[in-house]
Amino acid sequence: MSGFTEPLVNGFLLGLSTGPMCMMGCLPALMSITLGQSSMNDARGTWLFIGKFITGRFFAYLAFGLVVGFLGSRLDGLTNRVGVIAWMIMAVILIAYGLGFSFGHIGLCRVAGRFVDSRYFPFIMGALMGLNLCPPFLLAITYTLERSANTAFGVLFFMAFFVSTSLYILPAGFAGHLGRQELFARAGKIASVVVGAVFLYQGVMIMMVG
Repeated sequence: MSGFTEPLVNGFLLGLSTGPMCMMGCLPALMSITLGQSSMNDARGTWLFIGKFITGRFFAYLAFGLVVGFLGSRLDGLTNRVGVIAWMIMAVILIAYGLGFSFGHIGLCRVAGRFVDSRYFPFIMGALMGLNLCPPFLLAITYTLERSANTAFGVLFFMAFFVSTSLYILPAGFAGHLGRQELFARAGKIASVVVGAVFLYQGVMIMMVG
C-alpha cells in the first residue's frame, strides 16, 4: 500500500476492532442517555443527540490525527525499529483480547458526566469517548508515529478510524434495540483477531526488509 491508501485502509480496519475493547465501557452510558432522550423527545431529537455526539468524536479524532501525524513526521518514525516493535506488541495484545484475554483501559466517559447539564454535553461526551486509551487506540498512535511521513497521513488515518468506529455508535439511535450491543461486541472481537494479525504481519515484513 502507498500514498493515501495505507492510512485509509489501515485506519478503517483498526477502527473495526475498537468496538468491544474501547467503546463498550461507554456505550451503555450512551444507550441509557439516548433512551432518556427518546422518552422525552421524538426520534428526531434522539438522532440529533447522536449527531452531536458523533460530531464531538469527529473533531477529537481530527485534532488527534493532526497532532500525532505532525509528531510522526518530525520523529523520524520513532527510530523505525522501535516504532515497529511497539506497534507489533500492541497488535499481539489486540489479538489476545479477541481470543478472550481481558485488558483494562482508561475511559473518559465518566468525566463527561460533569457536563451533563450543559447544552454542549453531547459534543463533550463524544470527544472524550473518542479518546479512550485502550490497545487499539494505542496501536493507532504507535503506528501513526512510525509511519507518518507528513501530517496528512495522521489526519487520513484517524479520519478512517473515526468512520469505522462510528459504526458501533449508530445503533444507539435505535435506543430500543439494546440487544445489538452483544452482537457488535462479538463482531468486534473477531475483528480484533483479524486486524491484529494484519498489523502484526505488516510489522514483521517491515522488520525483515529493514
